[in-house]
Amino acid sequence: MPLQVVYITAILLGIAIIPLPSGFYELLRIVVSGTFAWGAYKNFSQKKLLLPLGYAFFVILFNPVSEITLPKELWIPIDLLAATLLLTTKDHIGE
Repeated sequence: MPLQVVYITAILLGIAIIPLPSGFYELLRIVVSGTFAWGAYKNFSQKKLLLPLGYAFFVILFNPVSEITLPKELWIPIDLLAATLLLTTKDHIGE
């Protein structure tokens, strides 16, 4: 996955802390779950354990099919944590 996708995903997660229409959050779920799913796949195939489990956690949390409904006050730190994880581990996802 190109690093630009990782950066775009992190930017979208940062933007998600402000109130926006629900369509943005639906798009965010798709983009974030796809990015983290790719990261989990790539790291599982490299026989790493801890990092792919963290990625898998965010795939489940941002799953667009069966949405987990949490209050906005909980999503803000989750979004920031996900963006931070992506940016600090970008070398493990990007090519």
